[in-house]
Amino acid sequence: MNRFKTISTIFVVVSIALGLFVFPLLPEQTPIHWNAQGEIDGYGPPWIGALLFPAIMVFMLLLLIVVPKIAVFKENLKAFEKQYWQLGVVLELFFLIFFIVSLLPSFGITANFFVSFTIPFGFLFLAIGYLMPSFKRNFFVGIKTPWSLANDTVWEKTHSLGGTLFMLAGIIAIVSSLAPAQAFWIAIAAIIVATVIPLVYSFLLYQKIRERQL
Repeated sequence: MNRFKTISTIFVVVSIALGLFVFPLLPEQTPIHWNAQGEIDGYGPPWIGALLFPAIMVFMLLLLIVVPKIAVFKENLKAFEKQYWQLGVVLELFFLIFFIVSLLPSFGITANFFVSFTIPFGFLFLAIGYLMPSFKRNFFVGIKTPWSLANDTVWEKTHSLGGTLFMLAGIIAIVSSLAPAQAFWIAIAAIIVATVIPLVYSFLLYQKIRERQL
């Protein structure tokens, strides 16, 4: 088994074990939602607090396993299999950290939720940005526009730009934790910009390439 696939699986198992362990310890009204200021504004039954994130992580792992078997661009996915599962590790670790952070208030540990969230969120985008240029054309991971999927050059250049922008957005998200009141909105704005620019760029580049071919 690919070692990064193994690590992803370990994170999922840890989340399940943690969920089962804390389930009987959680209060009847468990925090499950936070507002944009990082304050608790929603509660639910203990099973949601204990099992929601493990369920998401299990689903994600199954998706990561199944997609390469049914993907249209199987050979392309195989060409970056290592980075594909490195992405899996990053995503599963992010959700495991997010899960742990969500449990803290139930045990009397107070912290601004979005400050605790934006730091791992920033590192998530740093990692995705670093891996992005290695992604080959596929329908599952990456910046999948009609134009990037139609042309390898557009795909490669879009992901080169997107990788840089995602890394910058990640850095901004991490730094935003220094301003707790604005951390959420700064991080979201950075991610939106980092996402929209490559979308527009892929369209413009595709049109430019088509004009040259006419």
